[in-house]
Formats: sequence, C-alpha cells, structure tokens
Amino acid sequence: MKSIAYVRYADVFYDSRATKEIKALLDAGFQVTVLGWDRTGHAEEKCKETFRGYDNVALRFYPQPVNGIGLRDIGKLAGWFRWVASTLKSLPRVDAVHACDLDGALGARGFCKRRRVKLVYDIYDYYVDNHLTIPGVIKGPVEKTEINVINQADLTIICTEERKAQIEKARPKKLIVVHNSPEMPAVPDCETEYDYVYCGKLGKERLLGDILDGYESNSDLRFYLGGLGACAEQAGALSKKHANFRFDGLLSYDQVLAAEAKGVCLSAIYDPSWKNHQLCAPNKFYEALALGKPVIVCRGTGIDQIVERNQVGRVIEYRADQFYEAVRYFKAHPEECAQIRLRARALYENTYHWQIMKARLVNAYKEL
Repeated sequence: MKSIAYVRYADVFYDSRATKEIKALLDAGFQVTVLGWDRTGHAEEKCKETFRGYDNVALRFYPQPVNGIGLRDIGKLAGWFRWVASTLKSLPRVDAVHACDLDGALGARGFCKRRRVKLVYDIYDYYVDNHLTIPGVIKGPVEKTEINVINQADLTIICTEERKAQIEKARPKKLIVVHNSPEMPAVPDCETEYDYVYCGKLGKERLLGDILDGYESNSDLRFYLGGLGACAEQAGALSKKHANFRFDGLLSYDQVLAAEAKGVCLSAIYDPSWKNHQLCAPNKFYEALALGKPVIVCRGTGIDQIVERNQVGRVIEYRADQFYEAVRYFKAHPEECAQIRLRARALYENTYHWQIMKARLVNAYKEL
C-alpha cells in the first residue's frame, strides 16, 4: 500500500477541499497520514469524526492554537515548517507528500528532495496574489520560491483552468485541474427556511461587512450565517437582535451543505480589486450548482462569465445594495429559481461533479 503524507497548514476538518481529496485517496487504497495545524484545539476530535470508518488514515497535528497567521508571523511559520520536516522524517514510510499551498510545501520540499519522495503541490491560492500584506521588497523572492516549488513538484494541482495564467512563469512537470466541487449524489429535498444562506469565512473582503451593516434596513429577510472571521461578532449581535437572523459558529462541511440546502439563494462574492479574486474558484459557487440554488457573484471575478453564460444566478457590482436587490429578486421569483435549479444541477453533473475530479486526482497519483 502506497503511503501519502497530506500537509495542510489549517484545521483540516473544516477544509472542504482537503477532506474530499483525502477521502478520495483513502478510497483509492492509499495509506494517508494527515499533517495539519491544530489551530482551534479540536483537530483530532473533529478529524476522527470526519474520517470515521477509514482504517488507512493516521492523524498528526501541530498543537499551536492561533486565530490567523501570515508571512509577517515568520516565527510561528518557522515552527510549523520545522514540525512538518521532523514529522515527515519520523514516519515509517512516505511515497509521496501532498503539500497544500506554499505554507505546506516549505516544510516538505527539502525532505522530498533528500529522500527522493514524490512531491505533489496543490495550489489553493497563489501566494503573492492572495497575501496583499507581503512587503514589496520580498514579494519577488516569495514568488520565486513558489515558482521553484512548482518546478520541483512531480505533480501540480490548480483549482480552475484560469489559474494557469497565474503560474505562467513556472514550468510544471505535470499539471491537472481539480475543481473544489462538493460530493453530492442528489439534490436534497427539503423545505426552504431562509432567503439567503452563507457559511464559510466571515471576512470583510467578501462584502460581508457592508451586507451586515445593511441588514437593519432589510430585517424582513431570513438570513442564516455560519463560520468564523472578522464579521463573526457583528453577525452574532444581529442574531440576538433580529428574529429573522440566525448565526452559528464553526460548522462541519456536512452541516454547511445541510444549511445551504434550506436557502432560496447563495452567494460567492469576492472583491474583484484583488488579483487572486479575479481568478477565483469559490466553494460556494460549486455548492450552489450542486444544490441547484441561484448564486450571486461579483463582476470581474471570473465566475461571473460562467454564471451569465449558463444563467444560474445574478452578477452584481461589489455593492451591498445590489446584493439585497438580488436576494429580493430570487425570493419573489420561485418559478425562475426552479428553472435555475435544473440548469445548475446539469452544469454540475456534466462539468464539475466531484466524481469527475476524484477520478482525475486518483489517476494522476497512480501515474506517479
């Protein structure tokens, strides 16, 4: 049985892409050791629940609780890199390392090179385009480092075809696209309880701050939000004040999908002024397709063209007033939502279904 170390610098249990990829490898018969960062103190408990029923998975965690981290926190990152390297050395066998993003790869690439272990580099987000706070003086060296990792990797994975332009300076040995679509064999049949549902990172760069600021004037709408982030406190305060606003904290991926299935519409909104967001592949977009829900997206974020071309939602400017107009439109037009449901699900089945992505990932591993 081939042994894979899957390195993700986050709490893996709520990372939908990581959990699906790990399960795909486990289902294919690989032995997988998960190396994650236990940022909340619940990683082991939650991961055991997530991977229940698998006897070919092992769990290792870096036990340093932290709310957020970036390149400026170089001391904390250095500790993580050392832990990854030493943990990989301690494993009885490693045939391949699946390293997610630069934070995952920097602790693993030296080990792979010295031991001649296959390196799989999974790019969730291209580092310099996703971390706007990187000082200009080191932006070039950081990008060069990531390019070197791509060139070293035996397999590079990106999350959408459009991301090929981001890594055009690199020369990957083998490149595949794995869309982060949910694994959903059928659309859940349940009653609509909310006009709008959003579960995920509660960051201001997703228009959420402005949306929450505007809820006081739109409190007749039934909202459900779940997750952690900068807007969590504001969402919690609104839930205490308004009967139509429900807020839950961190949710498992199954809980996220169950909540979204009860909404009239979803959103996949990103600030188009960020370069990384102009080529985004949001989980929420794929989840909306799989669930057959209208999706609200922003113009200039790449997926806007897919939404307009396939008529599966509404494209807005990065403005809260247009967001509320879209929610009210879908609430008032259930017949159109029913038509969108059919188109969205067909697009998911034929182009983005997770079984298609799963086969692509497993086949690439087998070719290694």
